[in-house]
Amino acid sequence: MSLDIIKQMVLDAGMGYFATCDGDQPRVRAMMPILRDDGRLLMATFAGMPKVGQIAGNPKAEFCFVDRKLSHCRIEGRAEVSKDAALKEELWNKQMMLRQFFSGPEDQNFVLIVVTPTKISMMNIGEKGYTEVKI
Repeated sequence: MSLDIIKQMVLDAGMGYFATCDGDQPRVRAMMPILRDDGRLLMATFAGMPKVGQIAGNPKAEFCFVDRKLSHCRIEGRAEVSKDAALKEELWNKQMMLRQFFSGPEDQNFVLIVVTPTKISMMNIGEKGYTEVKI
């Protein structure tokens, strides 16, 4: 199984579920990231959102995507809030819906979250277990 298959699933799903830790309570929300060729997920959020503080307190995170065929993948990793201007520009150029919320990648309310995967696994409908994907 390859990262290209996961990239296609992420595109097909469009939106996934991003989990962070808030003390001992998981917090899950729908988000629309892009998956880069290097395996990192990029997504935007508003400054001041609780997930920004949750990532600062505990960088462990997980994303789950489900495609139209009900196959799904889980991407475990370490999340960080990044000020990398090139990555913000990349996300801005690939995620057109951001224009509804921000004036541009330099917008003070546009916060970039980067998730670097430590493990990616996938299960197709009808399978009885996950297959690990090489990163």
